[in-house]
Amino acid sequence: MSYWAMAHRRLRRLKKPPPPITGRPALVDRERILRAALEIGIDELSMSSVARKLEVSTTALYRYYASKEDLLDACMNDFCRRISLPDADQPWQDYMAGLARSFRAALLALPGASAYGMKVGPTTPAAFAILDEALGVLMRAGFGAADAWRVYAMVVDYCFSFAAKWERFEELEAEHGPGGYAVLQLSEEALEPFPNLAATLAATGVTDFSTAESEALFDRNIGVLLAGLTADYGPGGSGDSP
Repeated sequence: MSYWAMAHRRLRRLKKPPPPITGRPALVDRERILRAALEIGIDELSMSSVARKLEVSTTALYRYYASKEDLLDACMNDFCRRISLPDADQPWQDYMAGLARSFRAALLALPGASAYGMKVGPTTPAAFAILDEALGVLMRAGFGAADAWRVYAMVVDYCFSFAAKWERFEELEAEHGPGGYAVLQLSEEALEPFPNLAATLAATGVTDFSTAESEALFDRNIGVLLAGLTADYGPGGSGDSP
């Protein structure tokens, strides 16, 4: 299912805010619940985990959020609001590179956001605002509407997949130390049947799989991606742009 289809389906299910709560002051409110959920992280999030963190009953949470999905949407909306938008007047390649770096930083700061975002696509007002501005930058640069969408989707998809991979690398480093990625554990004897792989590992080494190198690796890959998109989809390329 496309991003647009997922977004449309989720928007149709948006509910009106719950009515104001009267009576004794509540032990929790929407903001406290959201902050607790963000501290837990999306990958570990459940209504019961939030309730335990806030030392309230799970029932108390449902007075503010109708479901776990409702709370996840709030987390993703907050995540998108934290993404710093670059200067929209700069060249589109610089804009998209800056936006990609902001996405990467925000994704790595919220465990589980990358996997969940890839699953549901853009579903919140803050996500739509980012998308709308980026599409505007690309179309003003000469992209047709369809190609502008393709460029945005490919850049953002890379950000999400990179962050998901790097979360796994961090887990491996925590468990095995630098170079915990499985292929790096192969001995010379084990690599004998795979001479091309052995030569590649000898040339790259552990550093290309180290979280300490994630920013440099990300910037290098984004540069390659944008160069390819410029050739294929930019004005004068092979896409639908004029």
